[in-house]
Amino acid sequence: MNTKIYLVKKYSLLLYFMFLSSCATNPVSGIPDFVTITEGQEISIGASYHKQILENNKIIENKELNDYFEKLGNSIAKQSHRPKLKWHFTLIDDPTFNAFATPGGYVYMYRGMLNYFNSEAELAGVIGHEIGHITARHAVRGMSTAQITNLLLGILQSNVPGGQLTSNAFNLMNLMVNRGYSRKFELEADQLGEEYLGKTNYDTLAMSSFLKTLKHSDELEKKIAKSEGREPNIGYHGVFSTHPDNEKRIKALAKKSKNISKTKNNKEKFLKLLDGSLYGSSPEEGYVKDSIFYHPIFAIKFSVLDDWILKNEPDKLILKKNEDTMILRADELLADDLENGLTPEQFLKDGIEKTSFLSKNELIKSEIFSHNDLEGHSYLYKTQGLMNTTYRRFTAIFDTKTFKTKPKAWIAITDLKELTNDKSSTDILRTFSKMSATEVKSSKGLRIKVIRFRDGMSYEKLAKGSPLGKFAIDKLRLLNGHYPDKSPAIGDLIKIVQ
Repeated sequence: MNTKIYLVKKYSLLLYFMFLSSCATNPVSGIPDFVTITEGQEISIGASYHKQILENNKIIENKELNDYFEKLGNSIAKQSHRPKLKWHFTLIDDPTFNAFATPGGYVYMYRGMLNYFNSEAELAGVIGHEIGHITARHAVRGMSTAQITNLLLGILQSNVPGGQLTSNAFNLMNLMVNRGYSRKFELEADQLGEEYLGKTNYDTLAMSSFLKTLKHSDELEKKIAKSEGREPNIGYHGVFSTHPDNEKRIKALAKKSKNISKTKNNKEKFLKLLDGSLYGSSPEEGYVKDSIFYHPIFAIKFSVLDDWILKNEPDKLILKKNEDTMILRADELLADDLENGLTPEQFLKDGIEKTSFLSKNELIKSEIFSHNDLEGHSYLYKTQGLMNTTYRRFTAIFDTKTFKTKPKAWIAITDLKELTNDKSSTDILRTFSKMSATEVKSSKGLRIKVIRFRDGMSYEKLAKGSPLGKFAIDKLRLLNGHYPDKSPAIGDLIKIVQ
């Protein structure tokens, strides 16, 4: 028999049996779905993925907040299309502005999103949206489609429907969590979130209200990114999200909204619960307050000049000004080397000589860089290209006065298009110093403080004492659902950052 004809018959027969065995009624629509994943497999995938999430993320330690989130989530899930699932609701301690759901009843929200709700109803709406993804089996339907596609391409080796489920499901799940769902699925989840609000007697307009916050968050991020000369990081489910435009989603909900009287939003109750919660990076990751970067674990601090933009990454700090960049990271020092006279200059020299850097670059300055009782050294090199000249500065600062950590060499590598910003970059490094014991002890990062808006207050006045920097007015307005130009009424509770 011809091999091609055999394969066509083989896959046609396989697809026929899959069609007979894989039509399951969708819990939301009541219409049969073509899926290759059973509910038991769905729950198993969710449990496995949940284990991975717990291993790779820190969970918020606030028991009161966790209990509240879980209780609220379960109250909504009971009114959903799949009330008998065992639901799980998890708050992740991370400043990311996002929430997501995985198959089998698992809903997650990042601390960074939680701070931007201005009522319990808004929070309930987004929880309902994520529950909607699960009740409508969006992930399962997406994975099933991918499984079939792979099968037709000959990627699956098993003749049994779903035979390679375990090995492929994780990759498919990662793809969906990181990229979001289709426009159709997102709109359906919006509508389900609104429907579940109504069933739990919340103000159904809260769903579209928070979508406006999402829209305004994107607008402000674009505004800030433009001023910083970078690409904006936008999108509810990540930068690669396929969400419909927020404006379209808001309009779609407005057409369907049938708000009823005597609904609840529990605004004051929710805001009082947020009082004292973390804003932005957690203290152990380092944070900026009043233009000073603090890292209480390493007990170091330095000033961030207004025209330099700081990005705090897990393994390094990146400071940018126009086209110039400074990367700052720590390297452990060996006690034996220090005891045998290792200096910052020798440390730099040894490191640079191990590379091919010296063969193409000219040393134009070598200087002692010791400030604030910390020893350091700095080299400035020139690179002469065919079309232009650029500069690179290497700086090493020894921190040997550590208490709970090993001695460190803080290494700064600054790439300069011209020497214009060399002085301001070294001015930043000259402020590099140790935090006092009192500073470390009292270092709690930035916190949300809930206050009552009183006569004489304004966002302009509150921004003057805010650690939020250049865009403090805009950020405070966004935090309270008043972006771009609204103001609270006298007596309203609002959030500020301290």
